[in-house]
Amino acid sequence: MAISFVTHPEDPFRLGNFLTESLTDPQWTHFRAAIAFIKRSGTKHIQKPLSEFVQRGGNVVITAGVDAGGTTVEGLQDLLSAVQDTGEIFVFHNANSSTFHPKVYLFKNDTQAKLVIGSGNLTEGGLFTNYEAGLHVILDLQDKTDSALLQRVEETLQEWSSQKEGLCYRLTNDLITELVLQKQLPDEAAARAERTAEAASKQYDSVASMFKRHSVPAAPRASLPDPEFAPPSPDDEAVLADTEEAETLTVETLPPAAPQGGNHQVFLMTLQKTDVGVGQTTRGKQRRSPEIFIPLVCRDYDPEFWGWPDAFVPDTGWTGTIDQNSYGKMDRPNVMVRLGGSTFPVSIWYNPSKKDVRIRSENIRSAGVIGDILYLERADGIGGFTYYAEIIPQGTSRYDQYIALCTRGVRNSQKQWNYL
Repeated sequence: MAISFVTHPEDPFRLGNFLTESLTDPQWTHFRAAIAFIKRSGTKHIQKPLSEFVQRGGNVVITAGVDAGGTTVEGLQDLLSAVQDTGEIFVFHNANSSTFHPKVYLFKNDTQAKLVIGSGNLTEGGLFTNYEAGLHVILDLQDKTDSALLQRVEETLQEWSSQKEGLCYRLTNDLITELVLQKQLPDEAAARAERTAEAASKQYDSVASMFKRHSVPAAPRASLPDPEFAPPSPDDEAVLADTEEAETLTVETLPPAAPQGGNHQVFLMTLQKTDVGVGQTTRGKQRRSPEIFIPLVCRDYDPEFWGWPDAFVPDTGWTGTIDQNSYGKMDRPNVMVRLGGSTFPVSIWYNPSKKDVRIRSENIRSAGVIGDILYLERADGIGGFTYYAEIIPQGTSRYDQYIALCTRGVRNSQKQWNYL
């Protein structure tokens, strides 16, 4: 048995190096792991070598925790894409106060095994840039002591990767959908919005912190996922390119915006021609106003999500139809929305003669095509925006995930929608 100490972030050999080097080393035939938190920031570093490990006949069994929002949809999708039908991915969660919190990474063949047991999750920080520590153990399986230790480790990993109703399940795309519906599994968009809000809130702290920023060695640049296994979502390249040291990043700081209430966190809706079309394009005709049509059945399912009616003001010049609740045309101007790398104001308005609520925004219209999904998440306003918006395009793994959640329809329309 040989034991060494692995530490981050200054050590030239970090957990991420251990994984990538071991997955590409042909001597290893088995890879098992039990990991508390898994995110795309980590899986982007191992997805390609993991898929190659499986393609050359390697056996893979990984168990992930889904506690405290630490594991994301994209992280699990990357693992499923890499192992295909050959490997096994499990999710483990005890609904009591216990947290599934191990970080165990094991490689073996017929004569040797090696493992790292420590504090590093399968995130970029856990693999490279956080302050982490662990033990790197090399075992000779001809040695009884070493063999006994490996047996104990494998028994525990097997216990954590055995299907048991209410505790441990083998992961599938359908199970990911169910975990999202049960709010057990966030996606990267929600995580980014939360991080942005947290970072922005620090800009307004009245008390200066005694702690300062210090540079650490950056993680290596990861390759884009192989499209054969995981078609990249629109924000993948931005995520993958984010390997600069913290001091080199420039963060846009905006004044706080109005927070948004609601009974749900996210609204999903498929886009139709009325949302992304421009109308007549012949000479002498103007483009149709850029408006996303939100059916009243969607607004009325969670009025507070839209700020209805308290955040709207009457159009004093309105002389048209008045609805059954005595509302005429109502406007909610200058609502700050974050889409991609930009934050901009939109107008949300209600016209009782039109039977819908409309979001007027060229930025949103230009980002989508018919059939794409509008993802709209309410925010607390600290980051300078009231809603975080994203267009989820057809032909991506994320689209398949979210279209399955759009289970509500609209009379006389092909729109599909839902709240999360």
